[in-house]
Amino acid sequence: MALPLFLKPKKDYQLNRLGRNNDGGYLVSEKTVLEAKTLVSFGILDDTSFESDFLNINKIPNLCFDHSINKSYWKKRFFNDFGSAVYKFNWKILLNTFQRYLESKKFFTLKNIDLYIETVKEGYIRNIFNRNDLNKPFFFKIDIEGAEYRVLDELKEFQDLICGLVIEFHDIDLHIQKINDFIRSFNLVLTHIHPNNFGQKDKNGDPIVIELTFEKNPIETNKDHGIPNMFDQPNNPDAKDIDLKFI
Repeated sequence: MALPLFLKPKKDYQLNRLGRNNDGGYLVSEKTVLEAKTLVSFGILDDTSFESDFLNINKIPNLCFDHSINKSYWKKRFFNDFGSAVYKFNWKILLNTFQRYLESKKFFTLKNIDLYIETVKEGYIRNIFNRNDLNKPFFFKIDIEGAEYRVLDELKEFQDLICGLVIEFHDIDLHIQKINDFIRSFNLVLTHIHPNNFGQKDKNGDPIVIELTFEKNPIETNKDHGIPNMFDQPNNPDAKDIDLKFI
């Protein structure tokens, strides 16, 4: 069938791609990036490309939260990917892991970047906004594999202090009403939607994982790029992107 119309941006907006090709990249305007005073990232794992591109435009403090980046993560990753490379006789797998490792290590040596190896829970956003050492407004990147629904109320509570948000919603077929309630009460503008084709489709062929961008003061364009945007790329480059339809 189709996705509900509230998930479709009402107009066309100026957008740029931040982050690597395919999975890890998000669309947001440079204007919104420059308005931010603090970048908060919920979910990093092995990919800091979005944060790197963001901070190349606007050098601001970046708080990164991810419980999975513990001391044993990279050891297990190298062990598993070495086995996969040998089995598939494809050393690019191991090379890619080594490249991600070097990028991550280099990124977290930069100034004003703090990594918290913690699970994002209810109350985290409230605690961040209560800190006196961080300037507002904030830009949030949220990719926490289903836990995003636990922080929606706090995003709404502090929405006046947020200039931008990119967020990945999982299992939207089960949580569509929660997403609708959030969008209706969140005063930032929905400027972009993209399906994540690593996620499955529902029985109607619609994606169950989507990426949304919200911006406080987006710039409209006179063009009608439609969906997909010209900067969109499939998260999984080995599979066709999912076509979006709306009702």
